[in-house]
Amino acid sequence: MKWTVLSLVRRASEILSERGIKTPRLDAEILMCHALGWDNRVKVYTNYDRPLTEEEVERYRRLISRRAKGEPVAYIVGYKDFYGLRFKVRKGVLIPRPETEILVEKTVDEIGRRYRESLTLVDVGTGSGCIVISICRNVDVKGARFIGTDISDVSLEVARENAEELGCRVDFIKSDLLEGVKGEMDVVVSNPPYIPLGDRKVEENVVKYEPHPALFGGRTGLELIERLSFQAYRKLRRGGFISLEFGIGQSGRVVEILKKAGFSGIKIFKDLSGIERVAMGFKES
Repeated sequence: MKWTVLSLVRRASEILSERGIKTPRLDAEILMCHALGWDNRVKVYTNYDRPLTEEEVERYRRLISRRAKGEPVAYIVGYKDFYGLRFKVRKGVLIPRPETEILVEKTVDEIGRRYRESLTLVDVGTGSGCIVISICRNVDVKGARFIGTDISDVSLEVARENAEELGCRVDFIKSDLLEGVKGEMDVVVSNPPYIPLGDRKVEENVVKYEPHPALFGGRTGLELIERLSFQAYRKLRRGGFISLEFGIGQSGRVVEILKKAGFSGIKIFKDLSGIERVAMGFKES
């Protein structure tokens, strides 16, 4: 059989669907673009009747085989789009999630209301660097300094590559939360590990492929959020704030932790699915 772009994408979608992949058509199209070196999924439709060579078909089949076994698309293609930017990722680095974009959006908004000159922002558990780099690209503060911390060497390496490629000056530091960051700061932002150990609701392939230290936040899922909240309050300047992502059903406990740490004026924001996802607390005194 002579395969065309569209006929093979359709067949791949069927295979992925049979294997329980939640977004079979989208994944099939992204992997076709990767196999053919295209940078836009629109090309699948503008070249739908293009015949494929045996080499191209085989290359695509290998990619689909990896996805059918559950390997995330981002690890297969080596990138993930986030907040309008493209970030490199690889195994050992947490894949950016769409719901984290609300953390960036609300943090950028608050910075715009509070800062015009001089800003030190620290992204704790930076992973691919997607949060700090997206904020860096979207705020206009003279003399701003951006810092990203992580305990993972591979994450720090990838984050540095992303910052360089996307034209952002960020200092990346190997540190357990804020312990290795010297001096005061104005903003602490983080998407920390918040999944409770043993949570059976986590997708099997997430647990299988993505780094556990970036996913699991101890027995309750809130151990690192609590540690970070107290550290941040001590290190933040007066008028500064912390911005945190958390999991489903954790908002009440996160508010309690932030208040106990000393934060006031706490705000909770929902993601695009209507789920409470981000908490913001302020050091006003």
